[in-house]
Amino acid sequence: MEQTSEGSEATTARRRTPDVACQDCILRRSRIFKPLDDAELSYVAKLKDRQILRPAGARLLGAGPAGGFIYTLHAGWAFRSIRLNDGSRQIVEFLLPGDVFGLHVAMLGNWDYDVTALTPVVLCRLKAPSLDELCTRFPSLNRALIHTLAEDKRRADSRLAVLGRTLGPQRIAYLMLELAERLEEAGELQEDCCDFPLRRRHLADATGLSGTHVNRSLAELRERRLAHVEGGRLTILDRDQLIGFAGYSSLAQRIQRLIL
Repeated sequence: MEQTSEGSEATTARRRTPDVACQDCILRRSRIFKPLDDAELSYVAKLKDRQILRPAGARLLGAGPAGGFIYTLHAGWAFRSIRLNDGSRQIVEFLLPGDVFGLHVAMLGNWDYDVTALTPVVLCRLKAPSLDELCTRFPSLNRALIHTLAEDKRRADSRLAVLGRTLGPQRIAYLMLELAERLEEAGELQEDCCDFPLRRRHLADATGLSGTHVNRSLAELRERRLAHVEGGRLTILDRDQLIGFAGYSSLAQRIQRLIL
């Protein structure tokens, strides 16, 4: 079920925000995203349907028919999650500005996860591109799409290995380093300090730990003088030691991601 289009016209109007033209999008100036030529940018601009503003905690999308749209997170943080049969939730990915979600919908036709706003967010909603058209008219965009999906898969595989084979403090440390590295690439990490709006329940659902174990893990990282979280900010106190403690492997050879 596509959640962002529900409600009356008045509610929809409150959720919308003045559109930023694709040509003026500040995210496109970041070095982490593939520059688009004029033809590619014009194509993406035609796909864009609207921009939508949603508050923290809002359910942006739910599992079910996709409705023919994909989304770019223009501002704020969100997360993808899967609801298990027992009602519990596993967070499988945190989404940062510039991340595109729903690309595989063009192939599968359904959302198989939920997306929830972690902070207030601005979404760009786009009509799902034709894969045949990308292959024939915009091969450079198609290659960037494949590279982006492959990078996301590599990152997810590494995180899954950590979740299955390490203790709570290492899991939390790994997640901290992964998010810090992604934010650093975007220029959002200064002096090993960055925004970190994750609450205990988010850390628990992302790492498979109980709330009590999350608290103990955060306390251990603080006591070891490796990292601490306070007031919605993460401070990495000793990055080299934290990397060794978590067994973290840098994303290193990052490609320029596709932004739509």
